[in-house]
Order: sequence, then structure tokens, then C-alpha cells
Amino acid sequence: MFKLVYGDGGRFKKILLGAVKPLDAVPIRVAPEGLELRALTPDKNMMIEVVIPSAAFEAIEVESETTLTLSRDHFLRGVRRAGKRDSVTLSYERASRYLRLLLTNIKTGVEREFAVEISEAASELVEPIQIELQVRFQISTDDLGRLIRDVKIVGDELELVYKKGSIEVSSVSEGRSYRTTLALDRPLYQLESREATVSSKYDVDYLKMALTALSAADLVNVEYGSALPLKIYAQLEDGSRVSAWIAPRV
Repeated sequence: MFKLVYGDGGRFKKILLGAVKPLDAVPIRVAPEGLELRALTPDKNMMIEVVIPSAAFEAIEVESETTLTLSRDHFLRGVRRAGKRDSVTLSYERASRYLRLLLTNIKTGVEREFAVEISEAASELVEPIQIELQVRFQISTDDLGRLIRDVKIVGDELELVYKKGSIEVSSVSEGRSYRTTLALDRPLYQLESREATVSSKYDVDYLKMALTALSAADLVNVEYGSALPLKIYAQLEDGSRVSAWIAPRV
């Protein structure tokens, strides 16, 4: 049994909506420490992770650690209706077939309730990825969004090459090409690398999906390594963390 109350429905929607869309089911773990979601996309090319700590909730009651797999479509229906004037209550009674998602207008007290079906399949979160990546940079969400849109005009693959204190971003398709350079203050806030040259390629559509999941953040951190997954992540004002891992293209 558990009951969680999150005070800002608009932020809750931003955190969860983009994170859940690429998945086919929503596995969550609720414990006294907070709520955690971690799952692979159906093709296993991207992993999404969301952690909302107990301090981010206005109220939290957890009888015992509980792991559930929720219907993606049912969950999205409820989350989409949340607004900044709503508080969001997630509650579950032991052995119930549904998670209760309650939206309460903070000013009027009007309540809207959604029943989110729980899957009968085994409920487990995938294991976290533990990989050391060579390059890390920080960029604004808006700047990264513009870069992704520019690359998408050219093709569906993006290459990152770190060398001599900057990152060259490029994409090439038949008859078209795109190239730009990222450096400190142009427009990066941070940039560091453990190796002199680091290059890898990634799917632009997955980067776009990952950025949607991170839309609640002003700045995002990106890490990657040669022929290794790319990690894009951010920590929000309330302590919540959203991360996405994207497999490299070979």
C-alpha cells in the first residue's frame, strides 16, 4: 500500500509524459525513498530512468516497497490531464488491479480520478547501466533542441567527435550535410574529456525523444564514449532526476 502526493501537476506531467511515451509499459517502484521508473524501449535501443525522491512529494505514505507495471495508455490518459493548478495523488491498495491517479484542483478542490490498470506480467525494473564515459558536456535544453532539429533536416544519424577542446557535430546523407562545432561558451556551459579524441554516432529520433523527457529542465548534461551509449540527464529543482541512455549506431 502507498500514497504519494505531488504538489505541481504541470511539473509532474513534464517529468512523466515524455519519459513514458517511448515505452510499451510503465514499471515503477515505490519505496520510502520515493518513486523510481527504469525501463527499456521495445527495441532495447534506449533506456529511460526517472527518480522522484521522497522530499519532492508533499506527502508520502509507504507501507512497504512496491513494484508495479502499469498500462502505458491508461497512465498517459491521466497524466496528460494534469495542470499546474492540480496536485497529483498516486495511491495503491494491496492486491488491487488498479493504481488510483487523482488530480485535485488546488483552488476549487474539484477532483478527477483515473484508474490505471496494472499488468499481470512480472513487475521488475531493468538494472541500471554502469559504464564510464569519456566525454561530458552541459548545454541548454533549447540549444540542444535546435541542434537536433537542424540535424533532422539532413538525416537520421548524428556524429559527435571530441578533439582539441571542442565537439564537432555532423550529419551526412545523400546530397546533404550538416556540421557545427560546440565549445565552452559557444554554447556549452561545461566540457571535459578523458581522452584526446572521442567519436560516436547516435540516432537523432532517440535524441529527440530523450530531450522531450527532459523538457522540465533548463540545462542538460550529455556524456558519451567511442562506440558506447550516450547518456543525457538532468536534475530538477525538486531533486527529481531524469535520464536516458541511447545505444550507439555502428
